[in-house]
Amino acid sequence: MSVEILDGATIVNFLEDEEAFNVSVCDRFAHLDSNHDGQLSYEEMLKELQGLRFDHDLNGTVDLEEFKAETRQMMLAMANGMGFLPVQMVLVEDSFLKKAVEWESAKLLASYSSCMAT
Repeated sequence: MSVEILDGATIVNFLEDEEAFNVSVCDRFAHLDSNHDGQLSYEEMLKELQGLRFDHDLNGTVDLEEFKAETRQMMLAMANGMGFLPVQMVLVEDSFLKKAVEWESAKLLASYSSCMAT
């Protein structure tokens, strides 16, 4: 775990970067997909589900697109609830919020480095 400062913009900007968001979701999905069949059974996703409805087509499994859509909606809800004033939070390593903070830090560092090079 680590203590980070983030705001709603951190999350929204991370979600808008399709490549960064997709890599994070695919990594998480692969981690949960213990039998590597490209589908998440309810058993594989028990901790993630916790009463949420990820299985949009109700076929008994959660595919990558359903997982991605629900993850995006949850993160947007967090961003909207958080607003745009920075808050300090304890974040679990490999969580989507931690990935958003790391993404933002890398973007800021790259921007700063390019400004210093000119």
